[in-house]
Amino acid sequence: MPEKENTNEKLLLQVQEDWADEAEQHPSCQHGPTVLFYRQSQRPDQGYYACSAHRDSKLCNFHMAADKWERSRLKDVLVEKNYPEASGHVLKASDSDPTKSILALAQDKVNAQYFFDEAALDFLADQCRCLGITKVVCMGAPRLHFRLRANYKSFLLDLDERFARYLGAEEFCLYNMCNNHFFYKRKPFEKFLQCSAEDRLLIVTDPPFGCRTELIAHTLRALRWRHNRINQLPVTPLSIFWIFPYFSINHIRQEMPEMEMSDYRINYSNHSRYTNVGKESRFCGSPVRLFTNVPLQLLNLPQNEGYKYCPKCCLHTASDNLHCGRCQKCTSKNGQTYRHCNECDMCVKPSYVHCHSCRRCTQREGHDCSFYQTKQQCWLCGQRGHIETNCGVWKTQRKRSRTGCLLCGRQDHRERRCQHRGRYFKEHQFLGHTSIQCLSN
Repeated sequence: MPEKENTNEKLLLQVQEDWADEAEQHPSCQHGPTVLFYRQSQRPDQGYYACSAHRDSKLCNFHMAADKWERSRLKDVLVEKNYPEASGHVLKASDSDPTKSILALAQDKVNAQYFFDEAALDFLADQCRCLGITKVVCMGAPRLHFRLRANYKSFLLDLDERFARYLGAEEFCLYNMCNNHFFYKRKPFEKFLQCSAEDRLLIVTDPPFGCRTELIAHTLRALRWRHNRINQLPVTPLSIFWIFPYFSINHIRQEMPEMEMSDYRINYSNHSRYTNVGKESRFCGSPVRLFTNVPLQLLNLPQNEGYKYCPKCCLHTASDNLHCGRCQKCTSKNGQTYRHCNECDMCVKPSYVHCHSCRRCTQREGHDCSFYQTKQQCWLCGQRGHIETNCGVWKTQRKRSRTGCLLCGRQDHRERRCQHRGRYFKEHQFLGHTSIQCLSN
């Protein structure tokens, strides 16, 4: 799990499941079922319940110790509200986009609204066309919903109740994506999820960037479960576009290993930093990317916006993303030209320096090696929390030490790419997740 800021100890989460029975219910605040927080060193009953949507106690001060909830077991049922009567004109598909006239919410810790610019909208709409999408769930992406509704069946899930003035129950529900809570009756949405054999459904989510990735991943899995149950399907993946900053890639892939990052940079029309326009824009452009379980080879990145086709990778990448013959892919994530480090046998940011103790390139010299190593993923066993020289599994199996690759001793590669790896480890891959089994001697 991702760490809580300013602490060395992980903060774990527990979310109420859709099918939770009475004994598993969480207490609720005005924003739906709360989330149970507890530290790695604690049991769940030593934690506390807090709001899933608000990270600022001034905005939602709900806080209840887990043991108090267990003792009290207050009746805490949130009743789904009927869809409110539209106070204004319900928009037709051809009507204008209200996100261009309403005042965007500006509370960064809760529900700040940043709307895709025209290029991003064109790109996302074009991907829907290329992929043969017929239905789209826009989760926290209102401007995209208003762009798509003229040509696609689209449903908006959003925490801004103002959209009920413009949209009927058949295409909008007041919704908290952090706990998968529907404030209105969910039957219209469940009807929308009913698909024919010809339908292809896509979920596009643009969460607040401060939101915990565990919560969004849990919601996406819950929506997939609901879709499969309604359509009487086995475990079937749904196509997902998750819009998030590139530096969250490890957190996203930890929760959903099947997600890959596209090079396309998402710009916002009303954000001064997450754009390539203006004096405050970043030198490499917007850091926001598209994460998806759709094969990247199927995405068509526009050449007129600075993207190219890499024949070696067989996919579109940024024009400044150079192909590495050693890594066999275009490796840059942030727009800089990465370089290949022969000592750790991987491409790294150009400013990184190699640490021989950590066996990796790091952001700076003089860092705390012991702390840094507890955050790494072992290239031998695949587990997080240590590096290869401290791997307990490897020390049990092979006691001799080597320089260079610990498996064969050669200097021109590391354990991830060693040809002798199959002698010691068996790897299984499923939906992007790799499990590693150490073989006995």
